[in-house]
Amino acid sequence: MSEIDNEDDHLGQRVAAAAESNDAVIAQSIIRGGDFIVFQQIDMDGGDMEEDSEGNFSVVLAEVDDETAVVCFSSKSSASNFASELADDLPAGRDLPAVFLDGDTLLDGLPADCGLLVNPGAETECYFPPGCFEAA
Repeated sequence: MSEIDNEDDHLGQRVAAAAESNDAVIAQSIIRGGDFIVFQQIDMDGGDMEEDSEGNFSVVLAEVDDETAVVCFSSKSSASNFASELADDLPAGRDLPAVFLDGDTLLDGLPADCGLLVNPGAETECYFPPGCFEAA
């Protein structure tokens, strides 16, 4: 059973504790060892997934302290709650497509100018600013 199926969200609690103690090395290790959910960005007019010319999809981003952050979730319940809050803003009959990523893929694909926002809206919400994992 992967940690993402554990609705007690031990993974999210561990990541949040590392963020609270400002320990990027520990946070990076915990994230790399876990599985996460990201949502694919969709065109708000047509409801189609946004992809670049090479077929790579865009993920949902958020603004945190005037910085851009990739949004990810460590549990299905946190992701579901976030998606429910956005449901009214989506085209009729459309849901945000979700993708499961291992922590290595998540961090290795994180753009240099983006932070990481984990579990927005949940008790375990935490934010890592751009470049925080480079020195870790």
